Amino acid sequence: MSANIDTPAPTPPRFTGEQWLALGRTLQAAGRHGDAVAALQQAASRLPLDTDVYRALTVSLDATGQKADAASARLGADAILRRSALDMFDIGRVYGKHRQWEAAAHWQEKALLIDPGLASAHIALAWALRELGRPLRARAKEPDATVVSATAETDDVPHAAAVADAAAAAVTDMPDTSAAHAAAGVIDDGRRNAYKVYRRQPAFIAAKAKRRRTVLVLCSSQRANLPFRHLVRPALSRMVRWVMDEGVKGIAHGRSRELPRYDIIFNAIADADNARSCNEEQARFMATDHGPLLNPPASIERTYRERTGTLLAGIQDILVPATLRWDRQSNPTFVVHSALAAAGIGYPAIVRRVGEHGGEGLVVLNTAGDLPELPALNEMYLTQYHEYRSPDGHYRKYRVIFIDRVPYPYHLAIGSQWLLHYFSADMLSAQWKLDEERRFLDDPEQALGKKAWTALHAIARRMDLDYCGIDFSLLPDGRVLVFETNASMLVHPESEDDGLRFKNVYIDRIFNAFEALMARRTAD
Repeated sequence: MSANIDTPAPTPPRFTGEQWLALGRTLQAAGRHGDAVAALQQAASRLPLDTDVYRALTVSLDATGQKADAASARLGADAILRRSALDMFDIGRVYGKHRQWEAAAHWQEKALLIDPGLASAHIALAWALRELGRPLRARAKEPDATVVSATAETDDVPHAAAVADAAAAAVTDMPDTSAAHAAAGVIDDGRRNAYKVYRRQPAFIAAKAKRRRTVLVLCSSQRANLPFRHLVRPALSRMVRWVMDEGVKGIAHGRSRELPRYDIIFNAIADADNARSCNEEQARFMATDHGPLLNPPASIERTYRERTGTLLAGIQDILVPATLRWDRQSNPTFVVHSALAAAGIGYPAIVRRVGEHGGEGLVVLNTAGDLPELPALNEMYLTQYHEYRSPDGHYRKYRVIFIDRVPYPYHLAIGSQWLLHYFSADMLSAQWKLDEERRFLDDPEQALGKKAWTALHAIARRMDLDYCGIDFSLLPDGRVLVFETNASMLVHPESEDDGLRFKNVYIDRIFNAFEALMARRTAD
């Protein structure tokens, strides 16, 4: 009786990254998107900075209903194209918050390929590897298909940082079936020890020793704050908030009664009309040796709407409508017309409550006979209206952000009504609107004309703030019609799920300029 002899299974052929990508595309074409994701993950492990891989992943992840992962792959492709390690770090950080450690580690590795010196990515990767070293619960049949895990083979493309080489060395010998092992709850010793290997490396030790910049953000409990969340990027800065009108109780949400060590201060109390509750505490703090400061409170005080004309006086090729601050003080409504006449403001005239934004509570007076209902106690801004309709019948309202006295285009709203805001302009209703906005973002001087762009540079210098912005339109003669300019202008990235995401590459330029400003100020 002959013995049965087990023969080893043949070793599967080792595909190159290009071959895995080609296979993924073939599977896509056949409608087998689940299988395509698995193949494209393998391609991503061998071609870690290939935008075509991530674009293909976006298609199949979308097709299999994995919308969040598809958005991450789309963002990743864009980040690779722009060589933005910070954006990759942010993607990994979001996955880490949701305890999706394989995806988190994947994106931190990619961040380090772009910028080996990004300390926060080293630490985030080490944390993810530590978590992956613990037993995992059983997963669904199809693993999270973001992209490749930190345990995938990477020997086709060497890591850029010695620390990443060492971390990968503990796991690159693992078979490509590691995802299946994880699904069964099996973690082998190489993966379990990856964090220990990583943390012993000199580069990781140096990363831990490199303290992130700490930004002290001065803010208010009132509606006075610039939305600052996207400006202070967590990969490079630790943010400590001080709600100043709450005194010491407002430091870091009550966790401390004294200020921690910080490197730079960002005064986010940007709306002068709503900042008064913080004035006393701000004055006390400014009297001390506070260190580098962005947007000093004294500079914010210059930005009241009624002071804009005086502040920008003498700048060529601009028009600042006459504006009066008027205290209602329970006067009869008709008194507003006397105030307009005394200030030389004609009709139509815009009446808005001080401290309100977005058109809330706004009233238009077309004649001296108009007697609208006005709040009894509020202070009001009375402003001369200037017609700004374009020859094609549409209204256009531009926003430009000034970072350290340099203008950066942010958005263009095109609508059919004069009371125009980006959220109400319905820019997605017509492709020509988006095309025009893209041209403005891509080359604002060409879109606005040299005269207007020169005027905006002059306004940026005159405002003399580290962060502020301007809303404006163009008059037929090319002059800038100023609506408002102050430090409370909102900037935020667009959702990856709609047609406005093309703007994010331009918005990143604003965020990057602000980061560069903080780096310069803290280096001085």
